[in-house]
Amino acid sequence: MNPLARVLVAELSERPRHFGELVEAHMETAWRDFLLAWGEVRAADILGRDDDGRYLIRAGAVVS
Repeated sequence: MNPLARVLVAELSERPRHFGELVEAHMETAWRDFLLAWGEVRAADILGRDDDGRYLIRAGAVVS
């Protein structure tokens, strides 16, 4: 997992966030790089959603 993807996982591990919150937190990152990192997080099959639709890292998910 690339460094930005690891940062996204760490942020989602701290608390659930909407996709837009993640985007706003990384406005200095090139859009393409952000989307590639987000794709890695999604492909890792570790994401869940809370009742408000925010993304979170599922309990017991293994991040490699």
